[in-house]
Amino acid sequence: MDSEIEGCPGDPRLLIAVSWQGAALASPLPVLLFRRGEIAGNLDRVGTLTGEVALLGAVAVVAALVVPRLRDKLPAGVTLLLGGLLASAGLGLMAWTVELPLFTGGGVLLAVGAAPFLVTHRVLLATDVRPADRFRTLSLYWAAVAAGASWPLLVGALTPVAYGTVLWISAAIMLVGVLLVGPHALVHDEDQEVEDTVARTDAPWARRSYAAAFAVGAVVIGGADAAQSLLLGEWQRSAAQNAAVLGAGAGAGALISLLGPWYHRLHRLTGSRRADAIGTQLVVAGILVFLGGLSFTYIGLVVCWLVAGGAVAMAAAGLDAAVFAGLAPAVRRAVAARQVLWVGLGGLAVSLVNAHLIGAWSDQWKIGWMGLVLVGVGGAVRRFATPARAAHAAVTEARATSVPRRVHARDQGPLLLVEQVSVAYGPVQVLFDVELRVEEGAVVALLGTNGAGKTTLLRAISGLEPTTGGRILYTGLDITKTRPTWRVGMGLHQIVGGEAVVGPLTVADNLRLFGYGTHRSRRDQVIAEAYELFPRLAERSNQRAATLSGGEKQMLSLAKAIIKPPHLLLIDEFSLGLAPTVIADLLPVVRRIADRGAAVLLVEQSVNIALSVADHAYVMEKGEIGYSGPAEQLRAQPDLLQAAYLEGLALALRDHGDLAGDPPPGGVRPGDPLSGGVR
Repeated sequence: MDSEIEGCPGDPRLLIAVSWQGAALASPLPVLLFRRGEIAGNLDRVGTLTGEVALLGAVAVVAALVVPRLRDKLPAGVTLLLGGLLASAGLGLMAWTVELPLFTGGGVLLAVGAAPFLVTHRVLLATDVRPADRFRTLSLYWAAVAAGASWPLLVGALTPVAYGTVLWISAAIMLVGVLLVGPHALVHDEDQEVEDTVARTDAPWARRSYAAAFAVGAVVIGGADAAQSLLLGEWQRSAAQNAAVLGAGAGAGALISLLGPWYHRLHRLTGSRRADAIGTQLVVAGILVFLGGLSFTYIGLVVCWLVAGGAVAMAAAGLDAAVFAGLAPAVRRAVAARQVLWVGLGGLAVSLVNAHLIGAWSDQWKIGWMGLVLVGVGGAVRRFATPARAAHAAVTEARATSVPRRVHARDQGPLLLVEQVSVAYGPVQVLFDVELRVEEGAVVALLGTNGAGKTTLLRAISGLEPTTGGRILYTGLDITKTRPTWRVGMGLHQIVGGEAVVGPLTVADNLRLFGYGTHRSRRDQVIAEAYELFPRLAERSNQRAATLSGGEKQMLSLAKAIIKPPHLLLIDEFSLGLAPTVIADLLPVVRRIADRGAAVLLVEQSVNIALSVADHAYVMEKGEIGYSGPAEQLRAQPDLLQAAYLEGLALALRDHGDLAGDPPPGGVRPGDPLSGGVR
């Protein structure tokens, strides 16, 4: 999207609230990374709490992977509110206790409460319309996070501060964040799209962000022990001087992030040029980490690490602005959770390598090789950045295999509106300016003899047959050229008589397949409901679907609408080959589906069957709509229906000119002498 598109930044109050929470979450990190020995001494433990801190990191990662599942259950603001309360309670418990189990329990509360922050914060801030606003907003957020990590270190450099005091202050800051988020409790990261999006977690920018997350985790988390050991050992600095250097590095990240949007042109770049810029930031950061670790002078180490911190912060803001805006809302949290996972894996991998594989190396080289990891990832981001044309093709391919999960609510109008749709098979036109509408929750019957065009119209609505004219509106959206898989994701389902089952699979496997993507507990519940509705399916749950009778296959097909409720259900040849007793069992199910809010468009040759459940009826003849009206009126005219099938619709309607019905698309009522025939 062009950077000059008009737009305004997001809610500044939300930015302040989220940034405050990010700073509060970063505040205890210096304590957990650099003061583990002090904590162990206070808890009467020998050594440092390496295992306990690693456990808390693992809990945070696991909890972050769960957060995307809450998207359809709780607004984002509520999860942040609850997370803030848990994190604040955990920090208070860690600051208060002198018992290791209680300290660990408080850490678990902190880790679980932090999960919504790690996943949701950046997603909420990455939906500004203009790229410049997105980049600026996320830069401010990362500046707040870096500032939150720097203040405990800088205060410790000026005056001795107990770790408990830092945790108490962090808990208070977290509570203030809860108060700031409170007014935004109902804010959600739903259906906010500011540019073309894809619904895949392996899109190119997402993959780059995973690699960058691994490298940043390796340096920031995995390198914490080596950095502290280098400053205290090799350079023989005091604890205050150590805190000053590390705090200055975090503070430089905050300052550079704060000023970055005003001098950096990253938001003006797209495609491979943006990847080049972000990759360059990571390469520069890696080189500086490497040079700082091997520096012969103390001032050289300080300067290198200061600039490296800023480069990493700028790269993080640029990546977030590029990644989340290009993802469909349904997968943004999943990508953010995977980023958290890769940060944790990076920190764990480097910690294990430093401890077990290169434990005999000097601290300088332990830090130096981590800088090379950043260099390698930054180089890969630049090297594998596709040119603009290839990137567009990749996005197009990703969009082609993406299925939208939600439909925007429409303000008014029918659920389905077919306007002057024409379809041709080669040179032969089979549908002629067909017009049809289906209201939400209604059952509409589409009647007509063989060859009238009923099935072709259904195939056009579901996207299986291309149209040559007209348009199809669904929930107010023009889906005329939308691919069939997208329409399925939008809740438009079709059942073809006797063919909507997977023959080699058992009945139970078919039902589980219908419920794919549904949470397991919900899936088991709706499958049980389907068995209750169709007892014969329960009796044959372990039987292959191919061996079922025609009626049982139709039951299995209708069970799909129970397990995965559609917005609009298209049923083709509902009673084809079924015994009357079976049809009598299935008709109430169609009505039940409609009573749940779904609309049903039923194609049926048997007039009596269709009209027994329909609210409205259309009659087709030779590819045109010849009649449209309430089903009750057609039920009251059995002689008309018999004549229509025996003599032709035009003649039948002419002989029954007193029938009240809606006029066909041309505006002249069937049977009117001026109509010149029936369409």
